[in-house]
Amino acid sequence: MAKPSIYAVARGRACGLFTSWSECEKQIKGYPGARYKGFTDVAAALAWLNGGTSAPAGAAPAPSPRRGASARGAAGRAEETPAAPVDFTIYTDGSCLRNPGGPGGWAIVACEERTGRLTERSGGDPSTTNNRMELTAAIEALAFAPAGTRVALYTDSQYLKNGLTRWLAGWKRHQWKKADGTPVLNQDLWLRLDALTRTHAISYHWVKGHRGNPRNERCDTLARQEALRCRP
Repeated sequence: MAKPSIYAVARGRACGLFTSWSECEKQIKGYPGARYKGFTDVAAALAWLNGGTSAPAGAAPAPSPRRGASARGAAGRAEETPAAPVDFTIYTDGSCLRNPGGPGGWAIVACEERTGRLTERSGGDPSTTNNRMELTAAIEALAFAPAGTRVALYTDSQYLKNGLTRWLAGWKRHQWKKADGTPVLNQDLWLRLDALTRTHAISYHWVKGHRGNPRNERCDTLARQEALRCRP
């Protein structure tokens, strides 16, 4: 049987589609009642994730979590090439000139891997926060990529990456409350982002900002330009 290239997680720390076993394993290793499956194509993975109970065409057995294996940290590994091919590599960034409540901007730089075509998109808000702009950038990135495509999503925001890969599942289980019982901030944007993650196969990557990565730097420039444009 063909080796899986897509992993669907229906119950885990974060739910959705992942393009490498290492990212999938982070979500299910040590998680009580984890439910996941490996697939050879995105359509079959989405069908199973959205309610299918039996293994459809395209399903393949996923590896079992390695006993004693540790999850890889994001820092220092953000430039790693995804284990499976992707359709789009998208960098995102958000900026706020006076956080919170000041003018802000978001930006994405998307590369369609098949053609090498680069697309830049950006926008702004006269009164926002840095975190809201980071979330908006990710929403715009996944809205840009057609549903069912494989996306490598790059961000320099730990808030965004940790929210997607570590916190989101728990927030949903606890009716959008944090561990201390207070409401999750930016719930409106997290809801939109959560819905979009379920329509793509995504690998998440963190890059350290302002360290010379050309696409990360370009996103930062575009986001700041939008924030400046939105000043009163």
